[in-house]
Amino acid sequence: MDEDSGYIARFKSGDLEGFEMLVKKYQGKALNIAYSLTSNLSSAQDVAQEAFIKIYNRLHSFRFESKFSSWFYRIVVNSAYDFLRKNKYQPISMEDPACPELSLIEENPDPLAKELVGWALSKVPFKYRSALILREIEGLSYGDISRSLGVGVGTVESRIFRGRKILKDILLEKGVFKDAL
Repeated sequence: MDEDSGYIARFKSGDLEGFEMLVKKYQGKALNIAYSLTSNLSSAQDVAQEAFIKIYNRLHSFRFESKFSSWFYRIVVNSAYDFLRKNKYQPISMEDPACPELSLIEENPDPLAKELVGWALSKVPFKYRSALILREIEGLSYGDISRSLGVGVGTVESRIFRGRKILKDILLEKGVFKDAL
């Protein structure tokens, strides 16, 4: 039994600490994914909270047919999608002075690069962006992304390929790669 299964078993037996341990383990990932999809910290916090409420309410029905992490990612991505659709959310603009920097993406310490990548990601259509984020930011395998998004591996590969191309085109249009090409 893996760690997540142990936490879930504890929760199912009435020990709320099992759920608390899942939240502690996954809250950073939930916030990172939600922020990457919404480009807004406040919205990301709302999405992450909504995702954990859904997980809490549905955890008793979790049947261990897939990894918990795949189920978790699917709920977070779907919660972000629902939030964006419900709020008719518009991506932030680079010209917006209130544009937050992508402080949750730690791979690049340059704040301007984080801001630019966050802005460019917000312009990528959701179905490509969600696959890209799960692969490039969360580091999930194609199989895990497939299970998380409920689509085939070939579809995941296609979405990531197209998402990268769209992201590159957006950055090229902004002149980011002008000297590199």
